[in-house]
Amino acid sequence: MADSPDTQAPEQDAAPSGMKARLPLMVAIIAGLAVGVGTGAVVVGPAAAKALGFGVTSADAAAADSTAEHAEGDSAAASSTAPALYTLDNLALNPAASGGTRFLLLTLTIECTNAAGVTALQAREAELSDVVLSTLGRKTVEELTDIMMRESIKTEVQTAINDRFGKKTVVRVYFPKYVVQ
Repeated sequence: MADSPDTQAPEQDAAPSGMKARLPLMVAIIAGLAVGVGTGAVVVGPAAAKALGFGVTSADAAAADSTAEHAEGDSAAASSTAPALYTLDNLALNPAASGGTRFLLLTLTIECTNAAGVTALQAREAELSDVVLSTLGRKTVEELTDIMMRESIKTEVQTAINDRFGKKTVVRVYFPKYVVQ
């Protein structure tokens, strides 16, 4: 008589009671996730956006203006803290020996010794682009994708720019965007 309906009923009741026992745990997990997401959106998100320079509000702009007014008398200190940067956006080239089937998409940021260096690069942007594309165009896909060669590639680009624009114009070269396809 093990198959009688009376003995099957407690087994069926056991399953729902197990779910009922897990319900508070599931509610606590969902509530914890909701609190975590809310905290991240309200606290961490704006702090990260501000640190990355996204979404400057009018209050932030007013604070920056106030800071600029206080630092106006000390322009030498202000210029020494902010590097002189120039950015070339979205340079595209075909690497050597790729047969046109591969490409490098690159954004290049150049740190100059002073603002005059940035002005010189801006005035001769076509020439600067040519120097960069010529230097990188000699590299193969293997060289461009090798992460260990990235610093030597930056140094080679820096040397080529300094050779064309005058020694010590460029302090450092950065690759904020570097995509090989």
